[in-house]
Amino acid sequence: MKAFALRRDEQHGDLVGRVLCQDIPGAFRKGHVLRAEDIPLLIGAAWSEIHLLELGADDVGQREAGQRLAQILSSDAVLIAPAGHRHVMKAKHDGLLKIDSAALRRLNGIAGIAVFTLMNDQVVSAEQVVAEAQITPLAIDRRSIDEVETIARERPVVRLLPFVPRDVMVWTRDDRVVHALTEKLRRFGCHLRDVLDLPRDPSSIRESLERQPAALFLVSGSNALDPLDPVFIALKQMGATMQRVGMPLHPGTLLWIASWREVTIIGLPSCGLGPQLTAFDLVLPKLLAEGAIRDDDLAALGHGGKLSASFSPQRGEKVPEGRMRGSSLRGPS
Repeated sequence: MKAFALRRDEQHGDLVGRVLCQDIPGAFRKGHVLRAEDIPLLIGAAWSEIHLLELGADDVGQREAGQRLAQILSSDAVLIAPAGHRHVMKAKHDGLLKIDSAALRRLNGIAGIAVFTLMNDQVVSAEQVVAEAQITPLAIDRRSIDEVETIARERPVVRLLPFVPRDVMVWTRDDRVVHALTEKLRRFGCHLRDVLDLPRDPSSIRESLERQPAALFLVSGSNALDPLDPVFIALKQMGATMQRVGMPLHPGTLLWIASWREVTIIGLPSCGLGPQLTAFDLVLPKLLAEGAIRDDDLAALGHGGKLSASFSPQRGEKVPEGRMRGSSLRGPS
């Protein structure tokens, strides 16, 4: 591309296709690509000198480049819409946003490329903007866009996973937790099949679990610090797999996860049962969107795992501490 200045007293020549580098008050904004019908308005505007770009055959203008970037990065679950010199990507449905941060860093390491997103593993709602893409100069070499495409082909940068609701059973000895759990589950379309009194002996717990059909069991009232807790004994007798006891998050540090056949069992500590953002709010959407939670994903929750314990994620209130990665303030509608 070639930049040049044009003074009022000079011959204008053919300006069609040239890109304005500055605003022309009352006429055009910087970045505007001049068309034949724009020339009379440009000549009649008040200016003494203007700066323009002449694009070469391998140059791509800002608007076209931004649109191409968004198209490369988007998926079937994302809508693209222009927003001035940027292009935004909006979620088509509620879901869990997946951002490949390593691929994103590679993209933004290309001069002139600017792609910015919400946090990875964030819960988003339909129509919510999840990412934006643009080039920072007024034009860019086409080879840079081709490089973006190569990276995105190797590793999808922006994905949106839908939630797959599950039937849920709750074991508890405290009915006060049911309301909070019902609200959290409802946001993701889960059906609370029943609430049962948590038995106090392993054999009754085992019988209850084997008798009740559900894909997700939530346990309130177990003691995660006691290996001889009746719930743990029952799970061991049944051959269940204990994935992890304790999470690098607060509140909800003593949450535990186990699996038996096709059933996921989550133990909820007392500090993780309120309406505020807790470890459960980060674990649940990953479970519903991805089917399971990898050990590495649980370990990674510690980054940003200092959650606010005094604000409700259901009410759209600002969370002043930590980073809201696993749950949207609004949640799915």
